[in-house]
Amino acid sequence: MATVSALFTLIRSVAAAVPIGPRPSAGLGELDFTPFAAARAARRHERPDAVATLVTDAGVGQLAELLRTGRISAVELVLHYLDRIEERAALRAFIQLNPEAVAEAAASDQRRAEGTVRGPLDGIPIAVKDNIETAAPLRTTGGTVVLADHVAAADAPVVATLRSAGAVILGKANLSELAGASCRVPGFSAVGGLTVNPYGTGFTPGGSSSGSAVAVAAGLCAAALGSETSGSLIAPASFNGVVAAKPSYGLVSCEGVIPLVAGQDCVGPVTINVGDAALLLATLAGREPISLPPNGLDGVTVGILAHDISQQPRALEDTRDNETILTRLRDGLSAAAANTVDVELVSVDGATGGNSLRVALGGLSHDTMAYLAAHGGPSTVAELAAANLAQPKVRMPRGQFFVALATVFDMSAETYAVTAENHTEITRASLRRTFDASGAQVLASLSGLHSEIYAGAGFPAVSVPLGLRRNGMPVGATLIGLPGRDAELLAYAAAFERATRLRRPPP
Repeated sequence: MATVSALFTLIRSVAAAVPIGPRPSAGLGELDFTPFAAARAARRHERPDAVATLVTDAGVGQLAELLRTGRISAVELVLHYLDRIEERAALRAFIQLNPEAVAEAAASDQRRAEGTVRGPLDGIPIAVKDNIETAAPLRTTGGTVVLADHVAAADAPVVATLRSAGAVILGKANLSELAGASCRVPGFSAVGGLTVNPYGTGFTPGGSSSGSAVAVAAGLCAAALGSETSGSLIAPASFNGVVAAKPSYGLVSCEGVIPLVAGQDCVGPVTINVGDAALLLATLAGREPISLPPNGLDGVTVGILAHDISQQPRALEDTRDNETILTRLRDGLSAAAANTVDVELVSVDGATGGNSLRVALGGLSHDTMAYLAAHGGPSTVAELAAANLAQPKVRMPRGQFFVALATVFDMSAETYAVTAENHTEITRASLRRTFDASGAQVLASLSGLHSEIYAGAGFPAVSVPLGLRRNGMPVGATLIGLPGRDAELLAYAAAFERATRLRRPPP
């Protein structure tokens, strides 16, 4: 087993050996709009422009009110989003559309006419990340060619919960292949192609819930489901100017989700605003509605991880204006009447990015491969790498960096279990000591800085838009809460959002 000190040397050597291949603009197939042709043709003589005016940049709560008052129908709403998806197909936010979406919307309209509405999500079109199982006729590919034709036997519990609430499953969202465990390009999958940030083609869409965040940001759906192992909800939400809630580990079912690290994976919502995220999270978790008082941060102590923000190395996104962003964060918290204190993360030996990466490689080798093997795919990362190399232009056009790295590490199941358990214990200790030492009730950071820590620990996090960087790319504040206190964290996030209102829609 390689040591942490040797890890990044190994990464560089493997990176040099892995072919990147051509840079295709598309995946295996284009979206199929033919199931909706009749409904779209019938609607052309009605009022699509009026519907667009009503629903543009509207969140779930606003759409629910429009449906309740009869100003729009669920069918009109679905057709509007289908138009948007076709208009902005170059974003490649979706891998597949649900051919039954219009029928599901019509059923919702019928329930409304009969007075049997199931709740505020009835008739709301939602995208589902394509590593979350959906029953026929939808496929669940994880973005990999190995699962290109895979149809799950049943909906994952989170999808079944949405359907029970009356939501319309609009389609499957693109993602970083195998939740980021294949190549190094955020938002790319061999099946779906490269997801594009709607704020600019030069900006990363983040990953791995890339399509979920892009679809919500660009107005292609009302909300979306994503998943996170380490930053996969929070980062793309930040980079695309939307909200995401990564729940406490275990709060929301991950059954029926293609795993990366089974002891760390979480499913959560991506939305336009915090209120929508709270509604969806409560629904997914089977909890009572979450209260979001207007003064939710009044007198609350927020620990700002200011040193880490200021010292962040320049990464994919432009971070040269982090001091300006930090000031924006401070001002927003002050406007919400919070008490702020600068804190540093309490260091615990082993709480490193190298350890997080080793956990992910072990998860790919064991958790992910167990899923692939159970559904007719290869059973080891070596077999997966060989299958990809057999058709490199189709199966791995952007390389297979992490797959190749996992084959080099060749981590045993026993080593993986110990490494994952140690990582959880160490990151939990680091965060708990930081909370205790600072007296903070919530920590504040920027996206990408502390995902290895809060995600490894199983703590909840929420990304709230902080406006745009000077280059025009969105940036988000990451609020980190204590485990099991998701409702409390969302109340803090809603108060911060209300005090700042810094989300800017894409051009």
